[in-house]
Amino acid sequence: MGFSLIPKEYEFFNMFDKLADQCINASKQFCANVNSENFSTEALQKIKDIEHTADSITLEIFEKLNKTFITPLDREDIFSLAHEFDSVIDLILKISNMMKIYNIDKVNKTFIDVVKLIDNSIYSLSEAVKGLRNFKNSKEITKHCVEVNHLESLGDQLRNEAIAELFTSDDAIYILKWKDIFQTSEKILDQCDDVAKIIGSLIVKQA
Repeated sequence: MGFSLIPKEYEFFNMFDKLADQCINASKQFCANVNSENFSTEALQKIKDIEHTADSITLEIFEKLNKTFITPLDREDIFSLAHEFDSVIDLILKISNMMKIYNIDKVNKTFIDVVKLIDNSIYSLSEAVKGLRNFKNSKEITKHCVEVNHLESLGDQLRNEAIAELFTSDDAIYILKWKDIFQTSEKILDQCDDVAKIIGSLIVKQA
């Protein structure tokens, strides 16, 4: 289906770009916290601030959706994409809260590798979202979505290996904490993959 958009309809894509930027910001801040092993109240607040900004952008998308008669994408798709993309940031905040509550002072080495996967996945996902304003670049968008799926599969493998390694420890509290953290990190990768699938369906609809 071809596009015949009045200029203001591109505001949806601009808002998605802003949401993608906030998702990248949240991931970068989480990476910084993990690499510095800093899970203080101040470090957590930085991610909370990003999450609040993302929530405001998502709300703005919903409000514009309610006021716009003609939309560049199906209304349900705009809603789903905004909601599910925002949920990626919500999960980053959740795992950050978790690591503060668990009083983590030494990061599991395998977790550092998982965090890199999350950061790469969010970057690829954000690039896919930013490509939506021009479906002529569908191959490039699809490439990013495929990469997100690949990283999710790598995350599954790393999680399984990490949890198996945890159970070689005699420290039950350590096992419980990190098992929970690894499982939550996998939810972030799963959520990224869910958003990539929404984008994939949009490409099919616009073909």
